[in-house]
Amino acid sequence: MFSYDLLDLEGTRDQSNVRALLYLDDLAKHCRKIEREANLAIEETGANMLYLVLGFLEFPDQRDSDRIFTAPLISIPVTMSKRESGGNQVFSVQYTGDDISENLSLREKLKPDHSLILPELDENHIDVESYFSAIQKVIKPYPGFALRRRVSLCLLSFTNMLLVRDLDPSKWPQLDNQHSLLDHPIVREVFEGSAGTVEDGLGIAKEHPVEDGPGAQIPLVYDADSSQHSALVDVLVERKNLVIEGPPGTGKSQTITNLIAACLAEGKKILFVAEKLAALEVVKNRLSLVGLGPFVLELHSNKTNKKRVLEELARRIDDKPNAPADLPRKLQQLEAHRNDLKAYSDLINSVAYNRFGLTLHQVMWRTEKHRLKLSIAEALLAQMSIGDAGELSEFELFRRMDCLHHLGAQYDEIGGCDTESPFWGFFPERIIPGDEVKLQTVFTSAAQWSQTFVADAAAYNDLFNSTVAGLTYQNACSQLETLQSLLKTADTTQPLHLFPRLFGTDTTGNYAKRILESLGHQLSRYHAVAPLARAGLKNEAAALEDRFSSLRALSTYSH
Repeated sequence: MFSYDLLDLEGTRDQSNVRALLYLDDLAKHCRKIEREANLAIEETGANMLYLVLGFLEFPDQRDSDRIFTAPLISIPVTMSKRESGGNQVFSVQYTGDDISENLSLREKLKPDHSLILPELDENHIDVESYFSAIQKVIKPYPGFALRRRVSLCLLSFTNMLLVRDLDPSKWPQLDNQHSLLDHPIVREVFEGSAGTVEDGLGIAKEHPVEDGPGAQIPLVYDADSSQHSALVDVLVERKNLVIEGPPGTGKSQTITNLIAACLAEGKKILFVAEKLAALEVVKNRLSLVGLGPFVLELHSNKTNKKRVLEELARRIDDKPNAPADLPRKLQQLEAHRNDLKAYSDLINSVAYNRFGLTLHQVMWRTEKHRLKLSIAEALLAQMSIGDAGELSEFELFRRMDCLHHLGAQYDEIGGCDTESPFWGFFPERIIPGDEVKLQTVFTSAAQWSQTFVADAAAYNDLFNSTVAGLTYQNACSQLETLQSLLKTADTTQPLHLFPRLFGTDTTGNYAKRILESLGHQLSRYHAVAPLARAGLKNEAAALEDRFSSLRALSTYSH
C-alpha cells in the first residue's frame, strides 16, 4: 500500500530534502496561495496562522465509526517568503521564534469521545521522536487510531481553544475564599445581569455635563463630543462597565484613545485587545500621534517575540520624556477657551426673551424651520417687528395666529389688495372702541352712492350704446366736457337720441367736437350773408317783373 509518510529517520538523517506531493508548477501555485492567505490572516487578525505541522493522528469520529479524521500533532509557527532564482520562484520557510505547541483542541476532543488522554509535549525540551513514541504507545489499544509521520504547511487557528483553556475554572485560584473567576464582579454581571435600575441596562446612555463636575477634569488628547465625553465620565468617574455600540465613523476608536490617555495620566496600566489587527493599529497610531507611543507595548502580533518585547521594555525604561516649555501658558489658554465656550453654551441653552419656557437654541431652530417654509415671503415678514414678542403668552400667540388665519381668508375672499383693489388706500392703524361705528357710517353712505353710481353708469351705457368697462378718468372727463358743451346749445326739439353716433368711433368725442365746431362756424357765416342774399334776390325779382311786362307789351303790339 502506497504511503505519504516520511521515511524512517534513521535512514534520512543526512538528507535535507523531503518529498512533495505536487510537481514544480503546481507546487509554486499552491505555495503562492498559502502565502497570500497567510498574509491576509495577519492583516485581518494580527496573528500568524501559518504553521509547519509535524505528524498527524488518524482517529474515528466516534467509537466503531467508519468516519476517519486526521488532526495535526505538533505545530511550529513559521513565515513564508519567496524570491526569484534562475527564472523560478523559490519559497523559504522560517521559524518565527514563537512557542511550539501541541494540538490542544485534539486533546480536549479525545477526552470525552474516546476516554483517551494524549501525552503532553514538553515545550521546554522538545523531542519529536520521543513524543511520537509516547503517542504510539497510548493509541495502540484503540482500534482505528494511527500515527502518520507527515509534514504539512497549512493555516491553523487555536484562538478559541486558548480561550477555553484560559476560562477553565480549575486553573483559577481562590482569593479570600472566593473563586477569582466565577466570583468576579464583572463575570457575575455578564451572566446574572446588573443589580441596578433599568437605566443601567441596554439603551441610550445619559449625557453628563461637559464643563461642570468631575467630567471637566478629564484630560483629552483628541476632540470628543458630548456623547463621547459622557462615555468617558461613565468609565473614569462612575466606574461603570460599558458596551458602546455604533456604526463606523462615530468615534469609537477616538473615544478609546482618550480613555487610554486618561488612564495613563492616572498612572494605570491598560490592556487593549481587539479581534482584528486594524482596530489595534488605529488606536496605536492615534496614541503615537499625540506623543504616547513610548507607553504602548505590543504583546501579541506577528511582529512580537520574546527578544523584541525585552528590547521594547529596555527602551521604555531609558525613555525620558520632556514636557513642553510653554505648557503652563497653553493650559491657561485652554482654560480661557473652555470658559468662553461654556458661557456660550449656558447662554444658548438658557430660557430668555419668551414666556414659552423655550431655550434660545430651541427658539432659533424653530425660527429657521418656519423660515424655510415661508420661502420668498420670509423677506417681507423679516421687515416686521413685534414689539411685545418677548411678553407673548402661548394663549396670546395662538389667538393672534387665529386672527391671521381669519385675515388670510378675507384676503383671499376680496382677491388681494393692490392698486386695482377697491380697498386700495384704506390703511387703518390701530382701531380703538367707537371707530367701528364711524366705519359703519362711511360704508353705509358709500353703499348708497355706489348704487346711484351703478345706475348712472347703466344710463351712460344706454346713451352711448356701449359699456364703460375700461373707461379711464381722463376719457370720462373729456366726454363729459363735450356733452356739457353740446347741451348748452342743443335744441331739445332735435333728435338727441342720435348723439351716441358722435362717439361711435371715438370714445373721447374729440373728433365729433371738431366736426360740430366746423359746422357751427359755417352756420354762423351763413346767417351773416343770408340778409344780403335775400335783398339781392328781392331786387332781382323786381327787375325781372319789369322785363316780363315789357315783353308782354311787345307781344300785344305785334298782334
